Amino acid sequence: MAADFLSTPIGDLWVFASEAKLLKIGFEKGAAFDKNDITKRTVELLDAYFMDMRPDFSKLPFEFPGQPFYRRTLKALLKTDYGTRLTYGDLAELAGNKNAYRAAASAVSHNPFAIAVPCHRVVHKSGGVGAYGWGTAKKAWLLHHEGKQT
Repeated sequence: MAADFLSTPIGDLWVFASEAKLLKIGFEKGAAFDKNDITKRTVELLDAYFMDMRPDFSKLPFEFPGQPFYRRTLKALLKTDYGTRLTYGDLAELAGNKNAYRAAASAVSHNPFAIAVPCHRVVHKSGGVGAYGWGTAKKAWLLHHEGKQT
């Protein structure tokens, strides 16, 4: 396994990959492993994101976990526009089943790819920020970061 990290305004972001697939991106301490092309490219894209650019993460070789609807949900998130906010119902519809908002919420809660698969863009239909696996302060920061873009 390869690993790399990027210091960001909201904490160290770790990237883990096999030789063929991106396995995880998260705000957790990783062990010292060798970097590979996937981890290096992912860190470059994440760095661009934090430098107010709009990198395209969709070309990364994600290893999407879970059931087919979970995978479709995470892939649908990759297609959301920068700065967009959507509800779990919106996301379920994008993933092919507008009534599966609970399953979409579950998929989002198990997203292993912080920022690159932008689950932080999913908010409650009431307008509140909602939960985030890495903490609501990080989610609010990310939403603000994307919202200030022109």
